[in-house]
Amino acid sequence: CLLQYAFRCCCKGSKFWGTLTLVFAVSIGFIRSERGKDIFDQQIEAFGGTTTANLYREYISPGFMSEEHLAFQVEAASFFDNRGAEIILPMMIPVLTSTQCKSILDSIHKLRDYWKHANVSAGPFPMFTLGHASYLHGNRTNLNFILKKEFQWLYDIVIHSLENYLGEKVYLKEGANLPGFHLYLSSFIWGFPVAKVHSDIQYSDQFQTDETYSLGSKKVISFTLPIHLPVLGSHGLFTYTANQTSLELKFRKFSKFVREMHPYKVGHLVIHGGLLIHQIAPSFMGLPGDGRITLQGHGFYDSELKSWALYW
Repeated sequence: CLLQYAFRCCCKGSKFWGTLTLVFAVSIGFIRSERGKDIFDQQIEAFGGTTTANLYREYISPGFMSEEHLAFQVEAASFFDNRGAEIILPMMIPVLTSTQCKSILDSIHKLRDYWKHANVSAGPFPMFTLGHASYLHGNRTNLNFILKKEFQWLYDIVIHSLENYLGEKVYLKEGANLPGFHLYLSSFIWGFPVAKVHSDIQYSDQFQTDETYSLGSKKVISFTLPIHLPVLGSHGLFTYTANQTSLELKFRKFSKFVREMHPYKVGHLVIHGGLLIHQIAPSFMGLPGDGRITLQGHGFYDSELKSWALYW
């Protein structure tokens, strides 16, 4: 029925509502049975032709464009892992209380004037940053003073937690972007696998003038600290590896790799190797005031100082 309604809308010139209805109809595929899968694929093909059907099967349903391309990414990450940039599977550590998370949220909203809309990555949808992310903004440190003034106590907690986990000193990299916040606000779009499948190799770009920071020469980590998560559904991180890594995680097996779901919890620090292929898992954020707010950062190991440098 939804597909028929979308078709009628398109025929009457209302392409916006037709497209919106089609996207909603496609989302039903995430919860359909195996028998229903064949029927649903036939409906998609009947509505939009072979091109639309292939797009759905290869991208919309699994969340990536090409299984062959993703298999190559998984293999490449393993190659660099063998050169020293160790892949670490996600580990979750409780670090914040609910009261502390509420305090951080209050500070984030107090700094609303410093939010930046991530229009390059998210288009018109409500994705913002507080602080500068190197993958979006390059190396821009003009907000560091504001972030340090408001969140130094939070950085101290994160540094202490990472030191306990890594067993070595951790510090904030001078002259680099401080760890900052991703702000995904309420929108139906985040219920779809729209996030890019990627590795965090920003350190190679951010410090490329120094040969000692070349890709594959450093041990790297990334971390996420959820401050606020949507009320409904599950929220977390998809990881892609050649083989299944845990019997406790929800997973989906493809021909050349496995996707596993690592759930998030508010106030729990998630640490993983930066070269690990990963993706933000879809989350339902349709309720007013809903959202996914996380502290984000990366780190690389400085062998001379025998310590980890953090940045974003």
